[in-house]
Amino acid sequence: MRDIAGIIEQWLYGRPERTQGEYFRDTAQALKFLQVESLEAITLKGLQDYQTHLLQVRHLKDTSVRRKVAAIRGLLKFAQEQGYIDRNPAVALRSPKDTSSLHERILTREQVQAIITAASPGRDHALLRFIYASGARISEACGLLWKDCIPQADGGAVVRLLGKGSKWRSVTIPAAVWTEMSQLRSTAADDAKVFGLVRRNAHDIFKAAAKQAGCPEASTHYLRHSIASHLVAAGMDIVEVRDFLGHENIATTNAYAHATKGKSAGDYLSL
Repeated sequence: MRDIAGIIEQWLYGRPERTQGEYFRDTAQALKFLQVESLEAITLKGLQDYQTHLLQVRHLKDTSVRRKVAAIRGLLKFAQEQGYIDRNPAVALRSPKDTSSLHERILTREQVQAIITAASPGRDHALLRFIYASGARISEACGLLWKDCIPQADGGAVVRLLGKGSKWRSVTIPAAVWTEMSQLRSTAADDAKVFGLVRRNAHDIFKAAAKQAGCPEASTHYLRHSIASHLVAAGMDIVEVRDFLGHENIATTNAYAHATKGKSAGDYLSL
């Protein structure tokens, strides 16, 4: 019998702190439901019952269920690869289908502009404009430091974003967006955050603007979906859209169906 806590610690080692916290919570919930003393005792039936519990008792959204189940899947996969368990029952577990439609989470360019316009002048407006121009995730935008922004001769800037898996990527933002962002700096140090926000604050800013613009159902991630779709429609190459958004798998980007390195969204869209 192997110590579950020890295996989890090894599995999470080296991952970003936020990712560790989310995976730990999700696996802890699963193990509490399964009531097992070792990973070897987990069965396919137990995993199926857990998934059904999340769907039919807790009434979680399909996306939340897939995330929680993915955590225990990942742990079991790691345990098998390291020889802690002989078989992985999660291999045969079927996840719920995604009943949501991607097109329903894509805003038109007019809707995006209305949301950005509805944001309060200054930081809030600059934040939403930056997210749309850069394709940044909320966590990436909130973590952006001034030292990660490199002004360019054309008036724009190259910004380095720290994304999932602690992977860096660089994107170029147009002059109009960088000019507005620059006005926020004043005497801020190089290692100060550009927007000075945590994720919850940024979500609230977006939701307030979206509601005022008549899109109350929209979330911050809609901006990433939207710019991906808008860039594809404007003719950006699918591989470059992948790099621009920081997708690990081209299949994720293919959902938007069609960035040249060094080019910005401003080369394709009016920002």
